[in-house]
Amino acid sequence: MLRCGPQAQSRLSFERADTNKDSFVSFEELTAPRSPEEQCKQLYGEYAEYDGAKSCRCVKGYTADVNGTCIQGSKEVCTSQFGEHAEFDGINNCQCKNGTISNVNGTCVEGTDSACQSMYGELAQFQKSNSSCACNTGSVPDTNGTCVTASNELCQEWFGPNTVFNGENSCVCKKGFVYADGECFRGSNKICGSIIAGSKFDGNNNCVCRRGYEVDSVRSMCIKSEKKKAADGTPVEEIRPAPKQGTLSVTLVEAKHLPKMDIHTKCDPFVIISLGNQTKKSKVVKKTYHPQWEQSLVMTYTDAHETPQTVIFEVFDWDKVGAGEYIGHVEINLGDLMHEGVHGMLDLRARDGALVRGHDKNISAIYLEVTYIHTCTNTQTHASICILHLHIHIHIHSHAHISIRTSIHAYKKTNLYIHKDMLTCLRTCKKI
Repeated sequence: MLRCGPQAQSRLSFERADTNKDSFVSFEELTAPRSPEEQCKQLYGEYAEYDGAKSCRCVKGYTADVNGTCIQGSKEVCTSQFGEHAEFDGINNCQCKNGTISNVNGTCVEGTDSACQSMYGELAQFQKSNSSCACNTGSVPDTNGTCVTASNELCQEWFGPNTVFNGENSCVCKKGFVYADGECFRGSNKICGSIIAGSKFDGNNNCVCRRGYEVDSVRSMCIKSEKKKAADGTPVEEIRPAPKQGTLSVTLVEAKHLPKMDIHTKCDPFVIISLGNQTKKSKVVKKTYHPQWEQSLVMTYTDAHETPQTVIFEVFDWDKVGAGEYIGHVEINLGDLMHEGVHGMLDLRARDGALVRGHDKNISAIYLEVTYIHTCTNTQTHASICILHLHIHIHIHSHAHISIRTSIHAYKKTNLYIHKDMLTCLRTCKKI
């Protein structure tokens, strides 16, 4: 039984539009800007909600009827729309039962080879394992979905010269290439970053997120993985103490989906980084919602002052007068940075902790690369021990230049000079 019929639904839509409650919807009320949540309810009914990214959806337990209005989901609702083989999945969708498929009209019918062939050609077959139609081995679907005999030549005709047939059912990119926008491109971290922000090329055919990050498919970016959860499902807050002294190697890469801060122009964003009692400011990128700073810097703190526990990145919109208009911030625990650096997109939050939404209603985010570097400390044996960054430039007194790319090692005092722009270990070091 449905809670909300068409007449009641129309009444609710009218009441939402009648913002001044005078029983009349004026043109101004009809065209007034509304939040994404209100727009979803206006379009799809009282039981619609905004998904936080780009789309509206029905709340859990409700599904869309033939008109797109969210109504209470049930087996009866699904069978009335999609036939006797349809069922409600208990969340938001009507689906065909196991062993059945959806035909060209959307009706659920018995799954057979002949049913698949009627829709996708004589080279199609029914797969019982996942109740779907697929092309036979040696064939691939064309742009109309019809299964045709495959070859390298056919794949290259469709997707370019860097494509091959995988011998089964798909055209794939050659090793060393990645797929984007209907074509295979030579794989690189830069290409992957343009496909999935914050990702890197794995050397084969894929763009992957760095350790500790996962793909947000809605926003096409790598985001920090969720915190570990306890047995009852609640997030576990791991608080690691910050070391008493250290150095941060910071690269401000870019930000995306920034909000509109001025009426007549886009943002002029810049970043202020705060570490304890010191701050540093990035350059200003003018008139953009997608600034690209590509700016690196080093920040150091010692035990001479109170040990900071976090480093804060605050994004502002530059103004001719004043310090700039606050947009949002990211706060990172220094103890966490000791164990794993940051390499990817992080969501911006307002001062009250709420997520910041951009001009396009997406969540605003900033791409950071932050690495913690230990500074030198004296041991009882008077050897100066330092942990160095993975990529270190060392200048020897003879002016020979050595570029070291290796894992983290321990070093001790000798007659070498470490370039101060690459690390802040102020003593000279030699590998043990």
